[in-house]
This record gives sequence, C-alpha cells and structure tokens, in this order.
Amino acid sequence: MIPVHIKNKFSDHPQKVMRPVSIRLSEEMIALLNATSEELGFKRIQGLIRLYIRQGLDRDHQDYTLAHDEVFIETLRKHGVSQHIIDEAIITTHNSCTIRPFSELQDKD
Repeated sequence: MIPVHIKNKFSDHPQKVMRPVSIRLSEEMIALLNATSEELGFKRIQGLIRLYIRQGLDRDHQDYTLAHDEVFIETLRKHGVSQHIIDEAIITTHNSCTIRPFSELQDKD
C-alpha cells in the first residue's frame, strides 16, 4: 500500500488519513440506519453516519461547509452514491442549518 503522504504528492485529490472510531448503537438504530442508507443509495451505513456527522458540523460551525469537503464527496462517489443524492444532501443541509457560533455552545455547558 502506498503511504498517504506519497499519494497526496502525486494526486489531484489528496486523501486525508482516516482513523477508526468505535461507537455502540442499539439494534433499532442500526436497523433504521440500514433502511435509510438503502433509501438514499448508500452501499453501507458508514457513509450515511459520516454524512450525519458532517451535517452536525455544518450546523455548529460557521466556517465549515459540506460543499467544500471534496475528500468526503469523492469518497461518496467512489462508494456508488449518485451525484444527484450528493447534491440534494448538500442543498438540504445548507438550507436547513441554523448556524450558531461554537462559543455559544460552550457557554451553555
């Protein structure tokens, strides 16, 4: 396998280093994720979970936008998610986000 830093040097689409994260989900949640991922054209729930995390980041951080995350979008394409679904998700996320500064979130704790 070619190390990421070498791939990035010779690639038009740099890749970010991905780290595994372990979370516990109920069987009901997994079933809902499976059903939703099939409806939206994802091959596995992992891409859908990433999308949900990105949408949360969009809502909570003004300087972050899903539309600019080229690595994430390219990964979705490689996993077979259609461009129509990707565009629809970006538009929906952009239109439905209520952006609050991160400092407001910290003040509530």
